[in-house]
Amino acid sequence: MLSSNKAVLTEMSPPPLDILALAAHRDDVEQTCGGTLLKMAQKGYRTGILDLTQGEMGTRGSAEDRAKEAADAAKILSVSWRAALDIPDGRVENTWENRLKVARVIREQRPRVLILPYWQGRHPDHYTASILGYEASFLAGLKKLDLHQASSPARTGGHGFSHADENAPANAPLAAEGLPPHRPFKIVYATLYYDVRPTFVVDITEQFEARLSSLLAYKTQFSDQEAGKDFFPAEAEIRGRVESMARFYGMLGGVPYAEPFLQKEVGLVEDLTLIPVKSI
Repeated sequence: MLSSNKAVLTEMSPPPLDILALAAHRDDVEQTCGGTLLKMAQKGYRTGILDLTQGEMGTRGSAEDRAKEAADAAKILSVSWRAALDIPDGRVENTWENRLKVARVIREQRPRVLILPYWQGRHPDHYTASILGYEASFLAGLKKLDLHQASSPARTGGHGFSHADENAPANAPLAAEGLPPHRPFKIVYATLYYDVRPTFVVDITEQFEARLSSLLAYKTQFSDQEAGKDFFPAEAEIRGRVESMARFYGMLGGVPYAEPFLQKEVGLVEDLTLIPVKSI
């Protein structure tokens, strides 16, 4: 048994994630940075998605529907890991308990890069998720942090995971005292939900169609139906809307389609001749 003062990784530890995208709701990642996650997976990086809620307050469909659809979308995006926490949908709050839940995931998955939503926006769940994710990342690096009260991500009937995790043992989660401190090296913000000039964009031209397919995997959300018809776009309009946004950000980077991101830090350049994107 591991002693409480000896935090080490064991043979049961999953391989660390290279990139983890955190969002409030199932389908947020698909809308804001799904193409980027797929591109990184195609480059050989291990990617993951953490949804804070299970979608029980959605106008369309149920939490169970959203779980199945999230698993289908995860397969399309080739993510290695996906899970959902049990934070109430529509009530994402930056509480100590919720920070511990996210900090536990960060220690379990040990991502090098964390993608968060932008810290402003229309939906309170979105901008609260941003602050919550940042503060949880700080806590996750504190050696003396006690995670005993933090629950593991919800595993709703197995549907919360992509195909890469279907053979994982049911008892795979590590004991809280066996998780060493960890903080992501880099935190970037997906800004698609808010009108702000991005720091950089990622070319998703080759990934655009798959990204669209991952969004349309949420059939309860984006197929034509009576519920919510005054608030949701018609299915025939979705491609046009998604394509218009991707083309706009692609234009900023000089490519057909792109997704926007922001970083708080100043960028570091080693060679001026290798900076991409033409100025004139």
